[in-house]
Amino acid sequence: MNIDSPNGRLFELLKGNEVLRLKGFSMAYSPQEGIVIDRAGHVRGIWNHRADAFTWVSPGSSEPKFRTESEKSAVLYTVVVLAQE
Repeated sequence: MNIDSPNGRLFELLKGNEVLRLKGFSMAYSPQEGIVIDRAGHVRGIWNHRADAFTWVSPGSSEPKFRTESEKSAVLYTVVVLAQE
């Protein structure tokens, strides 16, 4: 994995997030798929960086639910959305 890539940097930030870790979320990185966020064997969402923006796709959806240019904003969105589970 290239940690200098946008997806690589976001993956490292998500993986190191204390709230997500304590709530039992895990992350997997794939150059084709992006960053898959999982909990208890169920995909909760996927981040991918394309065309200068990160997009969040929820399970069962083919269209992004959220878009941002900022890694920090992507982490915050993830924590807020997933911490409710």
